[in-house]
Amino acid sequence: MPSLNQVAFIEQAIDSVLNQSYQRIELIITDGGSNDGTIPLLIKKQKEDARIKWFSEVDTGPANAINKALLKTRGTLIGWLNSDDKYNDDAVLKAVEVFKNQSNCLLLYGQGQHIDEHNTVINTYPTLPLPVSIQDFKQSCFICQPTVFFQRSVLTLIGLLDENLKTAFDFDYWLRAFSAFSHRIAFINHVQAFSRLHKGCITQKMRRTIALESMQILAHHLDEAPLHWILTYIEERLKQSTQNNVMEEIDSILNEISHYTSKKDLIMLNYAIKKRIKDYKNETNI
Repeated sequence: MPSLNQVAFIEQAIDSVLNQSYQRIELIITDGGSNDGTIPLLIKKQKEDARIKWFSEVDTGPANAINKALLKTRGTLIGWLNSDDKYNDDAVLKAVEVFKNQSNCLLLYGQGQHIDEHNTVINTYPTLPLPVSIQDFKQSCFICQPTVFFQRSVLTLIGLLDENLKTAFDFDYWLRAFSAFSHRIAFINHVQAFSRLHKGCITQKMRRTIALESMQILAHHLDEAPLHWILTYIEERLKQSTQNNVMEEIDSILNEISHYTSKKDLIMLNYAIKKRIKDYKNETNI
């Protein structure tokens, strides 16, 4: 469990691990140097339950924090839960049963739901059940990160998370897994976890970075970076800011993706952006 200044949510995340119906668990928390009251809380929680192991030191980002925790784990089955997310009560038990019954399985994922800061369900994550292929990632990331569990051997097969990525390191990991052992991935048709959306979460505050990193990852793994990944973000920005500010940002985005997007796709993207701007002007005038 990576953590940085999430005192508002981390106790719920911790309790969702410790209160699992399957109790043979260790919880490794890697704190990035929180100063919001998280550390006293961790001290308190560890005194209450010795299954918690934690340390706090400066890191280079969430991927670095998760990698540190992965290297400290001792269990044969591993999952990671962000400090603002929650597991469903029997998530670990259901994962353990799948690994027990499907000895060939290396990684599994399940259904997830988005919740808000008050634990109210917002929507169901757009998960795709098996059978799927790596090509389906071109449309969207259909795996909800906290629903994933994997065998320790996966760390040997595909390594740790890419710490050069600031937001989409999990997306990259799923593509690496599907590239390496797609026939050894399982799906649980059950809500395994709750991914929290709030103002401070990466999903909400780093939308541009997520879109750009996702395109970079797709271009690397699949030789194609579908334009809808960045066009969706641009549409969001058109609704949020003045046109002049958005146009400056669009120029910056086009320059960045030119390194892994064809000239033909850039022309198509320019055309699509101009059409979106025209449509948006007509909508706002109405």
